[in-house]
Amino acid sequence: MYLQLLIVGIAMGMIYALLSLGIVLLVRAVGVLNFAEGQLFMLGAYVTFCLTYQVGMPLWLMIPIAVVILFLFGVLFMFSIYWPLRKSTWSATIIISCLGASSVISELVKVIWGNNPLVYAPLIKGTVKIGGVNLEYQYLIIIAVCILMIFLIQMLFDKMYVGRIMQAAAQNKYAAGLLGVSATLTVAATYGISAALVGIGGWLVAPLFLVRTGLSDFLLKGFAGMVIGGYGSVKGAVIGSILVGIIESYAVLLTTTYQNAIVFLVLIVFLVIKPDGLIKGKISEKA
Repeated sequence: MYLQLLIVGIAMGMIYALLSLGIVLLVRAVGVLNFAEGQLFMLGAYVTFCLTYQVGMPLWLMIPIAVVILFLFGVLFMFSIYWPLRKSTWSATIIISCLGASSVISELVKVIWGNNPLVYAPLIKGTVKIGGVNLEYQYLIIIAVCILMIFLIQMLFDKMYVGRIMQAAAQNKYAAGLLGVSATLTVAATYGISAALVGIGGWLVAPLFLVRTGLSDFLLKGFAGMVIGGYGSVKGAVIGSILVGIIESYAVLLTTTYQNAIVFLVLIVFLVIKPDGLIKGKISEKA
């Protein structure tokens, strides 16, 4: 039982890590919290459902097309929500616009797909026996895919030239401009990557939690993981999110009703004792 809870906790923590990374990427690039990340997470579930069941695409074709659609939606989001307001003298302007955008996305989803939850079949049906208990294969798939995504993001920003260019432009847009690097393009690419990343998370949890607008609530755990791990830290976001997933999973031993309360109680304790989080991150200048 304890092993099962650990694996489930790690799997859900990985999902929260994708959300946290999506938030952190934007924080480091433009210094803004995007409160619409939860709706982009939800949108990933609906887009993949549409391509799989309504269009009839095979998995090998659906995944890259879904990633492209989500990336382009992230770019559109950036140019319509963030870019026109980036020079506003009121710091809360962009946050409010993101909150408004989240409502618009939710309503558009309801108009297109309706209010009823949609069933998304798991990639591999059935369960595997671990530690004397049965565990759905989907949790193992979540862990594997999330590890791959986190590795690719790490490689992009730490090893690849284009990733270093994006970080340099975020850290010093004036110097990047002198070198011919467009801050507009780097910010747009960051928004696109962030949207694709969290959208994949929505696709992964859809078989477990159905395709529904309520998936946007996962954002709260993503924020909790980011804060516990360290505001602005990529490694901290991953570590903090996995910790949140494990705490949430084992909390069922105490209560099945107040699992969320236990998670956010731990968050409050971290804010009081260690407000910088486990790993202190760097926040870049606003592009």
